[in-house]
Amino acid sequence: MEKKIHLYINTWLEQGYSDGIPDEVPVELMQEHLAPSYKAIAYAILQNDHGLQSLGFSPEESKWYGVLKKIEIQERPVIVGQQVRLL
Repeated sequence: MEKKIHLYINTWLEQGYSDGIPDEVPVELMQEHLAPSYKAIAYAILQNDHGLQSLGFSPEESKWYGVLKKIEIQERPVIVGQQVRLL
């Protein structure tokens, strides 16, 4: 989480906030990810947003998700005509 917060701050510093990001911005700007703020960071932490999706980051996919999804699909019944067959 700490790395993503530093990335968030550094990204906005590179985009024209050379004096640092503000403590607070209007809620509309914060929700649309149009302006950074330390309040947005604090809000993400207080909401236990470990993936920091509220700051615009994409969720990380588990390395086991694909494996478990394949097992689930293989165990689904196959419908042939009116009969249900298990693979």
